[in-house]
Amino acid sequence: MPDRVEFNLSRVPVFVDPVRRRPGIRKQNPFRIIVLALDRALGDFAAVLCFAMSVKAQFDHAKLLVYYRNDRPYKKPILDVCADIDEVIEMTGSDSLPLDILDAAAHAPFPPPETWRHHETAWNRSHLVILPHMARYQNLGQFDPAARFRFTARDAEVAAKRLRESGVDPDRWFCVMHYREPSYQNRRPQPMRDVETTDYEALMNWIIDHLGGQVVRVGHAEMRPFAERPGYVDLAPLGDADFMLHLFAISRARFVLASNSGPGICGSCFGTPTAMCNNPATFGVWNSQDAVMMSHIIAPDGRRVSHGVAHKREMHFVAAVQHLNDLGYHTVLQSLDELRRLAAVMHERTTDTPGWRTQWYETERLDRPNRFEASTDPIMRATLVEFEDLAPGDGSIVLA
Repeated sequence: MPDRVEFNLSRVPVFVDPVRRRPGIRKQNPFRIIVLALDRALGDFAAVLCFAMSVKAQFDHAKLLVYYRNDRPYKKPILDVCADIDEVIEMTGSDSLPLDILDAAAHAPFPPPETWRHHETAWNRSHLVILPHMARYQNLGQFDPAARFRFTARDAEVAAKRLRESGVDPDRWFCVMHYREPSYQNRRPQPMRDVETTDYEALMNWIIDHLGGQVVRVGHAEMRPFAERPGYVDLAPLGDADFMLHLFAISRARFVLASNSGPGICGSCFGTPTAMCNNPATFGVWNSQDAVMMSHIIAPDGRRVSHGVAHKREMHFVAAVQHLNDLGYHTVLQSLDELRRLAAVMHERTTDTPGWRTQWYETERLDRPNRFEASTDPIMRATLVEFEDLAPGDGSIVLA
């Protein structure tokens, strides 16, 4: 017999079988996620990205691709503050990608993007495709904490300089204010959500004079202007064209106070404590430091339906509120006194932020489960706030 040749074990190749262990544990087999960010509304678009990044954070190794249509001016700025996205596929005009490119085995009948089947990305072999309805803000409470938007150090430096030049004192705290007006060209009027602007102008003055802060208003260029005064900075005239500065202000605010609208949802996306008021049905905040005030439901006899009853009877969704109107009920938005009390609550809740925000509340997850199990029940982490002594109505309908 010929002499036996010794073979060094180190020369034996090592492979990674993609089906031997579940994806996400090893770098060579990341958990691949595709999110179809098909929403056009600002808040919905922001929430679906935050949800997708939160799923990615459940794994030691994961890759995230965003498919979106560039049909709103605020979409690119939002994508720019999503550091956990690995690749973006942008559609314009009537272009779109066919579902056939998800064929994991054979050659798709349509040419996919150049990196689609590359061995390092292999998006055609993704493990999860997130659809918009899976990623509503109501579902973000299942993450503790959820992922958040972030500015890079370089972008933050540039934006901070611009915010100072806009008139915001860098040595004092400020709150960001936004409310929904019916004049925005990309969203139709919604009487249940559109607010009385004079109350918010009075609230702005009260925050400056009584709480000692500054107020930065964000929004769209068609918003009714407030009277100029020291401590008030209006970014709304900049509109969508400079939405990145709006986002930076939200990220550095002591707190955000917003009616039910997209900029308020961005507050939660950044981890900035956010109070969302005038919510006729669903609300768009999900962090434990956030606060929620629902619109008041007034019964035909003039009494207010307490939040406890409304919650138990499941009245707070759009179809229910619309049907209640047919039955003689109506909704009432928060009064100026309630808005002031809410601002005071947020001011007290954020005493750790005497200036521009420099700290956030999420913690680094060290024990990633390397799995994602979608919660079937929305988890409420924000505080539901109700000031019964300020509530409208001729008495209240309460739980027995």
